[in-house]
Amino acid sequence: MFFTPRIETVGSVRDFLAESRKKEVNGESKFLPVMLSTAALSAYASTASAASIQDKIIHAFDPLIELVQALAYPVGFTMICAGFLVIMTGNRHKGLHIIKWAAIGFIGMQFAPGIMSILLEVGKSIGK
Repeated sequence: MFFTPRIETVGSVRDFLAESRKKEVNGESKFLPVMLSTAALSAYASTASAASIQDKIIHAFDPLIELVQALAYPVGFTMICAGFLVIMTGNRHKGLHIIKWAAIGFIGMQFAPGIMSILLEVGKSIGK
């Protein structure tokens, strides 16, 4: 074959981690901690502002918001088509009801992030 997989055995995970924690400095073996100490963690927390952390959390949900907004179009289109089919079968009142709520739901899904940002700004102004 053109490409053959290369497999290299390095030992157990325990051996790998034991070697990665030690480092030779001037002939002496120094232990390098894997996790941050609580002092370093508290120093990081004090330098990071609450607003930047809040912005990072809010923007972490951007892909999910875009996905829900993108799914609102085909669902709304399907429901509007279903409403017209119900009208065609002779149940005009129920068909218009389905179309109305499909349109309201679609518009609501498109405006939901804007409404949430307004509520966030109101919450920030109240909290100060």
